[in-house]
Amino acid sequence: MTILIISQIIFNIVISLAVVVVAILISVIAYDIIKFMKSVKKLSDDINRESGEVYNKINKFLEGILTLSFVSKLFKKKKK
Repeated sequence: MTILIISQIIFNIVISLAVVVVAILISVIAYDIIKFMKSVKKLSDDINRESGEVYNKINKFLEGILTLSFVSKLFKKKKK
């Protein structure tokens, strides 16, 4: 009888340790997933900000070209 009781105690300890290890593993994986999602969101925000800045710079450049006198003369309609 004592061997049966000792084997049950050892089995319960092993199962408890396995549950703890699996819980720690799941929490580490969840933490890494959350960290990855935050970094992807930050990357997306940075790309949006950079593309907006490039768009504004291109618009300013094109506005500067169109305000030059010789370029505006090229685009004027010719009267017959």
